[in-house]
Amino acid sequence: MTDKTIKNPDSSAKTVRCSHCGSEYSGKLQKCPVCGRSVSRDRFSWLSRFLGSTGDQKSPSRVYLPAIIGACLMLTAFTAGITMNISANARDAEPVSTPEVFVLASPLPVFTPAPTPTPEITSIKLYAFGRELDADGFTAYVGDKPFSISVELEPQIRYAPVSWFISDSASLSVSDDGLSCEFTALKPTGKNELTVSCYGAETTIPVYLWER
Repeated sequence: MTDKTIKNPDSSAKTVRCSHCGSEYSGKLQKCPVCGRSVSRDRFSWLSRFLGSTGDQKSPSRVYLPAIIGACLMLTAFTAGITMNISANARDAEPVSTPEVFVLASPLPVFTPAPTPTPEITSIKLYAFGRELDADGFTAYVGDKPFSISVELEPQIRYAPVSWFISDSASLSVSDDGLSCEFTALKPTGKNELTVSCYGAETTIPVYLWER
């Protein structure tokens, strides 16, 4: 059996095997000395040339490999930094509050209070000069001091809406104060009428205005 190993005087040179004929020869040769096949046509010959001898300062592995490794490390660190930043932002982000939904209940029924019944006044009595005024009425004189007339209702109602009316308002000044009223004779016009009403009930008496 023929030994296809090519003796290499430089024992330190790397030995490669030809992929075509199987001969082993020095890695410094550019082609196989047996079959003449170029080294560049061997499988993975580019990897052998790239790695080269670690002692060669101009070897591609000495020039480019550290740069490639450094670039890979920088890319890995950059990717890890972005991932950590995204995780921190997601952790610090305020939780999204869910809007409250209010369900309107059915509207409550509106109760209308019953109207207050109108009181029924059975009698209206007038008092002045220390006595009850009857159907004869009273007499007042021009120039005298004002006098008051008070009203008494049956049934008695506090703050009842009492109305006072004089037939000739130019002859008698009326100062209404609810259950009482102050009068002042202005002109001697003779007979006038004073009407007092409350809740539909009323009473009328004559008033005589003279000059002293």
